[in-house]
Amino acid sequence: MALTLSGCATSGRFAAPNYPVLPADLTICFTDDTLVPKPAAGTMDKKKVLLLIADLKASETSKTDCGRRLITFYETLATRSGT
Repeated sequence: MALTLSGCATSGRFAAPNYPVLPADLTICFTDDTLVPKPAAGTMDKKKVLLLIADLKASETSKTDCGRRLITFYETLATRSGT
């Protein structure tokens, strides 16, 4: 019984997962460098508002595309590992 309770030397220890490196284009997608800058304080004319909306829409589209690539990357990993 003592032998059963003692277990083996690695009992309860898990190997660290071996994840592949995340592609650089996915890492860059979610950095602060890709954020649309906060507008300056004060009133904005119509042109500035339209430019801001265009920048925000482009950012949204870019991040959505990046998110889709991230999902595909993850699903590819899951498929390869058999989960």
